[in-house]
Amino acid sequence: MRMLRVDSTASRSAGALSSGQRRRLLAGALLPWVLGACGDRKEPMRLVGQPWPAYEPMFLARTLGYMPPGVELQESNTGQESIQLIYDGRVDGVMLTLDEVLRLRDQGVALQIVLVFDVSRGADMLLARPGMRDLAALRNQRVGVEDSTLGALMLTLILEKAGLQRKDVSVQPIPYDEHETAWDRNYIDALITYEPLAGRLLARGARLLLSTRQLPDTIFDVLAMRSEVLDRHADGLRACLAAYFKALTYLRQNPWDVAYRVAPRLQVSAEGLIDSLRGLELPDRIGNLSYLAGTDSALLKAVHRLSPILQQAGLLQKPVNTERLLSSLYLPTS
Repeated sequence: MRMLRVDSTASRSAGALSSGQRRRLLAGALLPWVLGACGDRKEPMRLVGQPWPAYEPMFLARTLGYMPPGVELQESNTGQESIQLIYDGRVDGVMLTLDEVLRLRDQGVALQIVLVFDVSRGADMLLARPGMRDLAALRNQRVGVEDSTLGALMLTLILEKAGLQRKDVSVQPIPYDEHETAWDRNYIDALITYEPLAGRLLARGARLLLSTRQLPDTIFDVLAMRSEVLDRHADGLRACLAAYFKALTYLRQNPWDVAYRVAPRLQVSAEGLIDSLRGLELPDRIGNLSYLAGTDSALLKAVHRLSPILQQAGLLQKPVNTERLLSSLYLPTS
């Protein structure tokens, strides 16, 4: 009935127009309805991620032609840039560490975790100058750290292990993309950083004082989606995750082919990328189910352990609310 009214109104108002003008007027009235019926106006699902080895299978899926249409992958330069994009609502999903997702939720951004990319088993590190032999040597030293939730969390855990307080070190907030410059110019004595930069600095003589091998099940990288878009993009998200796992299988079967494809984008050597992947657990579909499904999942246990640490560090205002935090509904069924 509405279309009949549109047609009648258009005809009456176009009485003095030429036939060509009438056709253009009718086309303008009909086009939104036709496009809506065909689904052509549906917005793409936009995901963003920074350079990080564990995110690469998602971008590899695009390179290999696995990614379904309607999925738009954006590449940010840093995690902070990704955070701003999701906070502003300019993307639908974000690749971030678990602690950053928890902080965004604490700030009122409704996010749901639908994929675990990795668990850090050594890829996040505390590096120091060659003369520093242990954590106790951090006292009165300049420690560079990214001004982020991840950086603050790592600093808190490292100082706890060292038996030091924040006042015992000189904390130097440094954006990740300036870590290498700060190291090269001797602005800092130690640096909390991560791959791929960490591997480059180790190759140039930096000393490894601690990594997430000594902090198990602490740093997770996940894909978090804005809750309000999940219904709209449910099918696209399922297809996207299926493409991701297909690319992850390709990585496992052809690690050196992937390393040579990906290394230039991460500004590391192929050998360096392979080494950095050894510091990460990349859970497959079954592994993701164990992290995301159930009320006693491994990821929820990690959240409950991290929540008081993040509160004590002033990174969360209140305990983590785990309601609608995790979902395994979008994982492939096989």
